[in-house]
Amino acid sequence: MGANVDRIRSYYAALNTGDAEKVASHFTEDATHYYTRLEPHRGAETIGQMTEWAVANIGANWKVENAIEEGDQAVIEWSMTWRHLESGEPRLDRGTEWFLLRDGKIAEIRAYYHGGPKNRQGNLLGFDHAGRGHRTLPE
Repeated sequence: MGANVDRIRSYYAALNTGDAEKVASHFTEDATHYYTRLEPHRGAETIGQMTEWAVANIGANWKVENAIEEGDQAVIEWSMTWRHLESGEPRLDRGTEWFLLRDGKIAEIRAYYHGGPKNRQGNLLGFDHAGRGHRTLPE
């Protein structure tokens, strides 16, 4: 892989520490993280703080499952384990993120993920996640 995927893998390692400053260091100051279920997080500091909250409050843990890059863009397939805030129930989300990088730092993330009640984990129906080496939760 190239430098952009290396940056993203380093960012994901930082996510799992819950260290807001370490996470923020991977972003341009004006970075924006877009979501399908949340309003955007704007700015490196805000993105870092949201990560710190997620690790501390819901035990969030992220994993890059697959990655490719071309030019100043990269895309990953990811998984995230976490605990439901009220019930403590273990959860797993899956998704994809599209990255725009500028001067070696992340300038934009467009995160697409699913977590509807009929398919909480966002599994690809009929896909053998475990057989392909992707993380899964126990049944």
